[in-house]
Amino acid sequence: MINTILSYTTRRLNTLVLGLLVFIFSCKTGEELPNMAPETKLSVENINLSGDKRLNSTVNLTWFGTDVDGYVRHYEIKINEGEWFKTQIQDSTFLFDIDPDADSTDIEFYVRAVDDENVADPTPAYIKVPLKNSPPIVSFDKTSVTEDTTNLVISFRYRASDPDGDATLKKGFIRANEGAWSEIDLNQKLISLIAENTSTLGKGKAKLYYGIEKNASLTIDGFVNGGDNIIQLKVSDIANSESKVDSTINIYTKAKTSDLLAVGGHNKSLSATYNALIATNYQDLDVVDYARDGGKYQPKFWDPTFRLLAMEYDKIFFHTEEGTTSNPFSGLDGTLLDFAAPVIQQLIDNNKKVLVSTSFSNGADLSIIGDVLSIDSFSSARGQAFFTNDSAAISTDVAYPVVQPANFLLAADPFYPGVNAEVFYNAQLTPSGGWSGPRCIAIRRRNNNNQVNLVLFSVELHKLNKNSINQNQLISKILNEAFNW
Repeated sequence: MINTILSYTTRRLNTLVLGLLVFIFSCKTGEELPNMAPETKLSVENINLSGDKRLNSTVNLTWFGTDVDGYVRHYEIKINEGEWFKTQIQDSTFLFDIDPDADSTDIEFYVRAVDDENVADPTPAYIKVPLKNSPPIVSFDKTSVTEDTTNLVISFRYRASDPDGDATLKKGFIRANEGAWSEIDLNQKLISLIAENTSTLGKGKAKLYYGIEKNASLTIDGFVNGGDNIIQLKVSDIANSESKVDSTINIYTKAKTSDLLAVGGHNKSLSATYNALIATNYQDLDVVDYARDGGKYQPKFWDPTFRLLAMEYDKIFFHTEEGTTSNPFSGLDGTLLDFAAPVIQQLIDNNKKVLVSTSFSNGADLSIIGDVLSIDSFSSARGQAFFTNDSAAISTDVAYPVVQPANFLLAADPFYPGVNAEVFYNAQLTPSGGWSGPRCIAIRRRNNNNQVNLVLFSVELHKLNKNSINQNQLISKILNEAFNW
């Protein structure tokens, strides 16, 4: 039995060897075999999804090719009945278009390998991609939205996205209350609204600003000046599918009633003192209180919110203490004047008049406010300058009254003025602990027409109250005479 198997095996082997020899010697010497076309494969051969399980319009596809007698030089891709286009990559994330107003579609995807002799796979890999359109999403950044009450300006950031890929977003829209929808630029995510006529009460148009731009990009209707506003947003995608509408809270927008804006940075009691002092010496005023409730109501965006607000006024009276605060949106710490300084500069550049009453902490940083407020420096001497209640502050302008503190001030803040400022008031100070330095506690600055456009006091005006008649006269002359140009 074993011999029989061996004999059969030997005969079989001889037959195979003989066949191989016949094949080899039947080929002509130097004859080339024909080139064989490459083969192409997709990593997924089919996608059996339907209904809500269909894919969104952003799809990742992967492919590869083989060539038994060469190598794959590149690939060619075709979508539906389009043209073939060349690529070197073997995977990609595709953003497929869905026809406008269509809920779904099927995409026919072809890919073929091309070898080193420029021969393409005659049987390209193919897959049908079932797509559905997902509606986009829009939402206000709630932390950025103006509080429930504001003066003139509503500012906010928003977000827009699409499950099919943000590149599928097509249009954004905004409206105020029940007004008409207006198209907005989806590339601009910071928006501010202010009434077209800030002194007119009732429903009308609002100017819309993007970012920190100086000129409005468009106007929208339905905005209520001196009343309640709900701002709404929606977006649409390339398939004209719309998002759900997102809305702000109800925001009461105060109208402009004066040409003077008082900006408060003191506690409730002192703010009331300043408002009364101004009201006694000026016909009327509008008020914003940025120290209230721990600074909750200060602008989340000083520029543009505070700038757009302040630009509506001819005169700004900014009174604040020396303490620091934290911006409710950015989280940055600083004094209110640190935040406001860039805007104050713009106000002055635009022929607005600014009165600032403040004090400074020991070693105050002037890097932000120094140039704006025309402060060169403080004394570098040790010790302190006392301003006693039997001393006075005397103006370099004889038309202005002498003013005095009612209480002993342990530390005054005299300073060296900047080169573009003039000394307005010098104080009779008492040096202590070796202090020496300037006596200047107030400066004036003028524009190119010699008109006063900035007055700064480094001793808070409410403290210069020993003689209330003189204190009132000082405020009145600044607001009604120096600023009346």
